[in-house]
Amino acid sequence: MKGIILLFAAGLVMVACGGPATEERSEEIIEDHPIAELVEKHMEFDGRTVRFEGVIDHMCRHSGDKMRVAQPDDDGMSIQVRLGEFMNQFNVDHEGSEVTIIGALMTEVLNMEELEQHDEGHDCESTEEAVRMMAERGIEPNIRPYIELQGFEIR
Repeated sequence: MKGIILLFAAGLVMVACGGPATEERSEEIIEDHPIAELVEKHMEFDGRTVRFEGVIDHMCRHSGDKMRVAQPDDDGMSIQVRLGEFMNQFNVDHEGSEVTIIGALMTEVLNMEELEQHDEGHDCESTEEAVRMMAERGIEPNIRPYIELQGFEIR
């Protein structure tokens, strides 16, 4: 009886930890994009995993939980990268270093208080919903794209 229970438990562990359900784990194809494209077309990439190269332009000296990565051709285009669990792997000495970033591009509406003045108690579930509601009320949204870091390589 103990053998059957152990065999059953082992089967459950195998299924839970990577058994045959490989369809749900299909690898997402991540394409390289220039920072300018990510910043200018942020709504097209919202929520998608992206990869790009740049130069670490600035490390946050207050919290240490974010940095700015600029395009290598130095046209002034940059994007904020929120470091999350990778925070302890970066410091100000990395400023000026070339880096490859993989992360989820996210967006946030910076002027939500304008929408709240028109529509008290709203609860937008996405940037797209907030933008739509703002457009209906004649408000120009101020949207900031940023990256939630998932992986990196410093060169």
